[in-house]
Amino acid sequence: MKNHFALMLIFSICTSLVLTFIAKKGRKERIRYFLTLMCAFVVISMLASWLMFPFPF
Repeated sequence: MKNHFALMLIFSICTSLVLTFIAKKGRKERIRYFLTLMCAFVVISMLASWLMFPFPF
């Protein structure tokens, strides 16, 4: 798979699932925490990639 965005989504979903099952107990809490965590991963990753774009590494 060569699409970086798809790989980032797969990583955020897997990581959010694991952290959600470790941290929360109720079903409603887990769903809300999972969505919040997944969105945070995606937004922060996009922001970091946008900030690093001008640097030629």
